[in-house]
Amino acid sequence: MTHIREMFEYAGYKIITRKELDVDTKWDVMWHHEYSFTQEPFKTLIKNASPNQIVNHVPGSGYYTSKVQLATSELSFGVPKAFQLPEEKEKLLEFASQNPDVLWVQKDNTHRNIIIKTVNEMDLSKNNSFVQKFVDNPLLIDNRKFDIGIYTVVTSLLPLRVYIYDGDVLIRFCPEDYHPFDVKNVDKYVVGDDYTPIWEIKSLEDYFNKQKLSFKSTLDSYLGVRGKDYGSIWKQIKNIIGEVFRTQQTKMLLNLHSMKLKPKYFELSRFDFVVDEELNVFLMEANMSPNLSSGHFKQNQILYEKVLMNIFSLVGISTQLTTDSDALLKSRVSDQNPFVNSRDINLPLKFCVENRCESCDEALECQLCGHSADKRRSSANIVDFNQMSTRSKLVLNYYMFLIKLVKRYVLNLSLKAPGQSGCEIHGDIIKYIF
Repeated sequence: MTHIREMFEYAGYKIITRKELDVDTKWDVMWHHEYSFTQEPFKTLIKNASPNQIVNHVPGSGYYTSKVQLATSELSFGVPKAFQLPEEKEKLLEFASQNPDVLWVQKDNTHRNIIIKTVNEMDLSKNNSFVQKFVDNPLLIDNRKFDIGIYTVVTSLLPLRVYIYDGDVLIRFCPEDYHPFDVKNVDKYVVGDDYTPIWEIKSLEDYFNKQKLSFKSTLDSYLGVRGKDYGSIWKQIKNIIGEVFRTQQTKMLLNLHSMKLKPKYFELSRFDFVVDEELNVFLMEANMSPNLSSGHFKQNQILYEKVLMNIFSLVGISTQLTTDSDALLKSRVSDQNPFVNSRDINLPLKFCVENRCESCDEALECQLCGHSADKRRSSANIVDFNQMSTRSKLVLNYYMFLIKLVKRYVLNLSLKAPGQSGCEIHGDIIKYIF
């Protein structure tokens, strides 16, 4: 919760810990890691809340954040076939006998002890668990399986309003190579807490470390160079998330109406997907209160902070940072500035990653590559515009347009409302999907 606490402090909020909390505490925003509607004193505080107070959970969110509920919700697409236990034991046995080559995993809501087993090896009488078909042909990069985390926010159930954070994604790789495959070694096919980060994958180093692209742009560039339609991945992800909320909306509304809530509410979740070698996308789980700590991987800090800043603006927690916080964040190095950083503006250049250029000043396109950013800061190139080719002039004009666009964006971030101090933050890279 470190970055969450920091972001509230940046916005000028005073943090009240659970130890200091009682039913008479005055509060504006309740941000609790667990489902707060059933726990005291949170339950009573929410019951007595007014419409101007904000709670970070949505009634009935368990219908999609519960792994059992999600996997067995019978979505029309995007979720591997699953059977809830022990209720659907007979259906599972029948399907397994008709499909003897299918690999299976047994899961529950804890996301622990996931391992491939035969149906005969599983405990089919285990309550609140399910058996799911294993995606046995995952898309691999450097022989590593990976998943894609998408941050999603629900702000209303009626009408249904769901947003996807479109600024970036979280990409995590398994700790060990997928082949040669061994069902007993879960590090080959399960992404856990000790995952391998994207910047340690050899084929992605030039994209992420040298060109300084975002997680999403790194994956897009890698697949694009190989002629794969990476756009279909993001389209499927959006459609699957939409299908989840459309199918669960009625159940969630029943929970909402039974509670008769007065305060505003929202729910931040991270949807985790895997992609197979045919670029089919499958939803594995949706995490309530996803991990936003960069204690293990410092490089993730900027992603988490940008997600939080956009959420604060979107749901009305704050559109302002204090003057001191504004100055502190802007004093960071460019890669760690949550307002605008190099990964927001660098562009994927195919010939740069393929090492087809001899030096970073060979072409004007190089001005858009993060690999030569440090060199550009230390020297200024003087170019005679009249001696340029038409193509070079177009490239230079495009580059200057990008610079002006970024400057305008930074200016917008620095606007202060009358009587307010600090920096205004905007949620303009959260995509509304309903």
